[in-house]
Amino acid sequence: MTASRHGPEPASAGMRPIWRLAYPLMVAGLTQIVLNIVDTVMLARLSTRALGAFALAAPIYLVALVIVRGWATAVQVQAAQHHGAGRTGDLARVVRTGVLTSAVAGTAVGALLYVAATPLLTVLGGADELIGPGTDYLRVLAFAVPFAAVSFTLQGACAGTGAARVSMYTALLVNAVNLPLGLLLIFGADLGVTGAAAATLAATAAGTAYLLWYGRARLPRPPDGPAQTVQITRGLWRIGWPEMIAMGVGYLNEALLAGFAARMGTDDLAAYRIVDNLVLLLFTILTSASTAITILAGQALGAGHQDRAEAWRRAGLRLLGVLLLVPSAAVLLAGSPLISLITSDGAVADRAWSATPVALLSMVTLLAAMAYGAVLRAAGDTRSVMLASVTGDYAALIPLAWLLGVYLGLGLPGLYLAWMAFGALYSLLLGRRYRRGARTPVRARPTATPAPEAEQR
Repeated sequence: MTASRHGPEPASAGMRPIWRLAYPLMVAGLTQIVLNIVDTVMLARLSTRALGAFALAAPIYLVALVIVRGWATAVQVQAAQHHGAGRTGDLARVVRTGVLTSAVAGTAVGALLYVAATPLLTVLGGADELIGPGTDYLRVLAFAVPFAAVSFTLQGACAGTGAARVSMYTALLVNAVNLPLGLLLIFGADLGVTGAAAATLAATAAGTAYLLWYGRARLPRPPDGPAQTVQITRGLWRIGWPEMIAMGVGYLNEALLAGFAARMGTDDLAAYRIVDNLVLLLFTILTSASTAITILAGQALGAGHQDRAEAWRRAGLRLLGVLLLVPSAAVLLAGSPLISLITSDGAVADRAWSATPVALLSMVTLLAAMAYGAVLRAAGDTRSVMLASVTGDYAALIPLAWLLGVYLGLGLPGLYLAWMAFGALYSLLLGRRYRRGARTPVRARPTATPAPEAEQR
């Protein structure tokens, strides 16, 4: 065990420090989810056809977002490690390079989304009446992808240094723009699904502008000397590409599952969108805590405290259990009337409620994987997380979802039974990798000579 500039740290850790870092991220994530929920509610009130088009197209947009978000994860990991080690100059260089490269990557992904919108919706098996408005939705949001990429990167950099509240403020601003503008464009201008996309684009651009202003004022400036862009980009790429693939494949599978639901019927597809929003809400809560574990473990590893990182994993797993239990119990106690608040279609509400208990139970099997994966990411080992995720996707989730949900006719509950099997396999694979490699973390290396003592302080 090596000592950091802060001196030796104890190996124990509690839930409270994780919670202090997690709750702003949680508020930010939940507020972002409100964007989807607001669009779902407004479009459900407009028509079942509008909700169906949104349900088919929205997962594809999420695929584009999570691909660029993988790069932001790399920036966050290196920012946390450099911050823990006191390498302020290296931290600044990582942020600058990360923002520039994320803007380029976001532009490329957005262009691909614009071109491939109609073919993707067709492959998913959507009805002809859904493909037209779904294409319009995706083509408008293609212009939002570069803004989202830069936004994610800046939020990751700030969170890596412990400044997580800026993510919360950004998300609140985004919703303050999206809600009134969405009402105006969807109903007032009668633009329907296209209006929902335009409101999201404007809100995302506003949030990115705020983050650029905040980052310029609060994040450290790169020191004089070589920019070392190529070297830093390679380091980010080593961490980022597995994360982009894992997240992209994961949300591509969400789109495939939406396609399975579409083959069951329009009512099932609309119900799937409602339940998926609920699951996404819970997953966002859990991911916020997992991200906090990654940040704290990354800072500990950057300072040379491997035992401290393991202590954060154990404390984080306890917090994950609490954060799943409380809202799940509230949903089950609220019962089917909760679903009826979202849709007035009785058939859609019944299908959604029938799948809700299984969907909640499926989250339990993910908890251990989220804790293991958080520390592996903090160590820079995103490749193992990717391999475990993709294996779980195609050895369990996709084949079982088709078998149980579509072929055997179990409907939406069958899809979430497949998610349960995925979580169990994912946790098993990450647990094995963690036990084999947790003692040899990959820490960020300085990209220049170590910062002088005055800078470290």
